[in-house]
Amino acid sequence: MADQVTVDPQALTASSGVAKTLAEEVDQPVKDALTSATTAAGQLTGWSIAAGLGKLGTDWKAPLDALKKRLTDTGTNLQASATAHAHNEQATADAWKQPQKAAQ
Repeated sequence: MADQVTVDPQALTASSGVAKTLAEEVDQPVKDALTSATTAAGQLTGWSIAAGLGKLGTDWKAPLDALKKRLTDTGTNLQASATAHAHNEQATADAWKQPQKAAQ
């Protein structure tokens, strides 16, 4: 039995939209959480927990920014793949519409 690969450009486009939406939706809650951690750390100056809380906000910024970028890049790449596959399908269909010359 031969392996068969099927690509659905519409599914790739839909997945692209989901990834980009997730990147947008995660942005504000992440900013709010990091701001809250920093604000709380400032308000707890003198408490033993203040430094740890401030570090929590600082240390999580880079990984959460990387997550947002990865989701955005994934969405962009899925859309590019969908576009390329759709173009390829159309180019193949158009090639078959052209009259073929007989082999001599």
